[in-house]
Amino acid sequence: MAALPPADRHGGSDALGTQALICSGCGSTDDLIIEFIGPIKPKIAGRISVEYSCSACGSFSAQDATVQQVAEILNSGATAPGVLHFGRYFIHCGEPMLEIAEGLSHLHVPAGSQGNPAGPISVRTHRLKCHCGFQLDVPL
Repeated sequence: MAALPPADRHGGSDALGTQALICSGCGSTDDLIIEFIGPIKPKIAGRISVEYSCSACGSFSAQDATVQQVAEILNSGATAPGVLHFGRYFIHCGEPMLEIAEGLSHLHVPAGSQGNPAGPISVRTHRLKCHCGFQLDVPL
């Protein structure tokens, strides 16, 4: 999992006042399991309700969190920063992104690398868009 700033490791909060996602029993962030994600009321852009447990000590917690905080736990850097990938949904700004197109993305060997395949690799993708304008291509 991505490292948290030192203040967050001790149950601190970020600049927006959101409490860090941390086990209340053992104080670790390494063994958290997201159990539930839902909306908060009243709605606040980029914030969601989350329930999580700790596989190390068995503690359970629930709180409001940012999409980025939950993405750090679920993705561990596998997707674009700040995008939550949960099941078949990609979430940015607290709402699922909408599919706007299907197409091909072409991957090329980085300049200066030792590998030299026959040419670019084509991957079928979905283009997703958030209501804020952010877009992301994801493989089918």
